[in-house]
Amino acid sequence: MDIFKTPKVHWRHFFGGFSFLILILQFATGIFLIFYFDPTLNNAYKSVQDLTNKVMGGSLFRNLHRWIAFFIFMTLLLHTIRSTLRKDFMIANKKVAWLTGVLLLLPIFLLILTGIILPWEWKGYWFMEMVPNYAEAIPYAGPFLKTFLIDAFTLPRTFAVHILVLPVISLVLIDYHFLTTLRNRGIFKYIFRHTLISIPFLIILFVLATYITIPSQDPEIVPLPLDGRYTPAPEWYFLTLLLPFLYYSRGTLIPVLSIYTPLILFTAFTLLPFYLKGKQGEETEEGTAPAQDKIIKRRGIRKFVTSTAIFLVFAIFVALLYRGSYHSPTLGCNACHNLSSGRRMGVPPEAFKDRHVLPNLDKNQWMMGHWYYPNEIW
Repeated sequence: MDIFKTPKVHWRHFFGGFSFLILILQFATGIFLIFYFDPTLNNAYKSVQDLTNKVMGGSLFRNLHRWIAFFIFMTLLLHTIRSTLRKDFMIANKKVAWLTGVLLLLPIFLLILTGIILPWEWKGYWFMEMVPNYAEAIPYAGPFLKTFLIDAFTLPRTFAVHILVLPVISLVLIDYHFLTTLRNRGIFKYIFRHTLISIPFLIILFVLATYITIPSQDPEIVPLPLDGRYTPAPEWYFLTLLLPFLYYSRGTLIPVLSIYTPLILFTAFTLLPFYLKGKQGEETEEGTAPAQDKIIKRRGIRKFVTSTAIFLVFAIFVALLYRGSYHSPTLGCNACHNLSSGRRMGVPPEAFKDRHVLPNLDKNQWMMGHWYYPNEIW
């Protein structure tokens, strides 16, 4: 019966294991979607519609894939906050785990980004246009990067990056992060234990995937223009970086807020073990031999303070994320851009790479304004 015990798996620090668990579930649902998705401009969205509306379990798997993408970043955030407050970066033998764990956020972020683009409905098209505009804000190299991203984009290449390149990079980082150590303790036992304690969260995922779904019945059922603007969605993460484009058409504040600050913070956070070190000796508190009940009381207070700090930091981050993105009409693009409006409105334009034909695509403020306020800016 030892397998049913859950040592070191409880609510204070199980989110790393839960992230790993739903990553496995995400890979599984992704493999299912691969067999039905047609990565061509003309058939991508039709294949998604057929998968959602005609394949048994297709809607559940697609919406699970979407909700897991949102929750993965949240659970990784909780795990990161917990590891930071626990000062894992101060422990010499955890340097590699820290470095690979923080770097893992990048391929996860890019998996979310490419996954938004792949369905190639209007939301996916809009994100494909926003990414080069974001890259253009990078000083000096920006114009070159923008041209490269526009010229290099094809749906099959994005599909290959999403299902092959980024998953391989993620698996390598995950292996170095903790699988190498976990093999000695038993990976399957670890997964089983985390599955048991994660059942409430897994139920929440399945309920959300069943009842809050991506509209895919167009043109039969067309959502209203602002449907979904209060519904959490994985695209919120990238939209947060783009918020300065909504308020400033030009100027130095855009690269400072959208590029410099996130890059500096991420780099400083990644390299924490290399300029803060040498305090791992604090772990040996028992060596002072105080009374046992005093040690337990001190640990209890420390755990309470740490748990409270984790909750507060996470709540502040989520509040800021929600405050910046909740107006985003993440499910409503097909309200106006639907097949019943004719081919021009029904699918992304054939000249989507040509800024001369579609000059508004170069106007970042207009792009962001139309995303957030489609009824007012069009």
